[in-house]
Amino acid sequence: MPGYVQSVERAAAIMRLLATRDLRQLGDLSSALGLSKSTVHGILRTLVEVGLAEQDQATGSYRLAPSILENRWKSMDLNEMRARATNWVDALAARTRLSTRLVVLPDVPAAEIQTGIVSHHVFSASPAPQHVEIGEDVNLAATAEGKILLAFAPSGANVLDGLRPVAATARTITRTSALRDEIDATRSRGFAVDDEESAVRTAGLAVPVRSLGGVVVAALGVRGTPEDVLTPRRAPRDDLLAPLREAARGTSHALMAERW
Repeated sequence: MPGYVQSVERAAAIMRLLATRDLRQLGDLSSALGLSKSTVHGILRTLVEVGLAEQDQATGSYRLAPSILENRWKSMDLNEMRARATNWVDALAARTRLSTRLVVLPDVPAAEIQTGIVSHHVFSASPAPQHVEIGEDVNLAATAEGKILLAFAPSGANVLDGLRPVAATARTITRTSALRDEIDATRSRGFAVDDEESAVRTAGLAVPVRSLGGVVVAALGVRGTPEDVLTPRRAPRDDLLAPLREAARGTSHALMAERW
């Protein structure tokens, strides 16, 4: 990208995150962008100095300056996202032979969000009957992709605050405190697991997909039987996690190719 300045891109990403919530902690921003606390802190200090952000003296949290609160970022165009992601998502499905999905949050206020949306879907190699899932709702509490969006998307924390979890199976996490613990664990390890929580005899694994500045805009996941996705100890299979992360990085680079 001609004239590309990484520090400006990162500052824009931080401002985008600040625009989604009244107050954000340094650690929250660092985790959401995959950057060190020192890097994020330096950018925040600059934003405060030039009047684009403010720090709450009582809590140490940050917010956008009141004078620019009306300047929000537009969501990604889903058709453009699908077009850029197709090569990587399709290749992942072919490599793993599993159903592969790209899932996003709907473009509505966080308080109104109760489900995700399938932006792109590729069939598995299974001979069993399948249907196209593009445009379908996704259970945020039960699926691996949903957990990733709750953990990493700019509005994920706000969505989690107002989420009313719906039990899809007996294993779905519906208790608020337990779901928050699961989202914290997802954020720490960088991937999410669906262990028969969204459907009986179905397991899933998902990781974040990032756009300019490192902001998470989607979740990329694979789904199959528990034996396809998990080890006997119910941990993610290494031979799936590696190609999934590779595909997510490739998709992220495709989304970062130029401004939307």
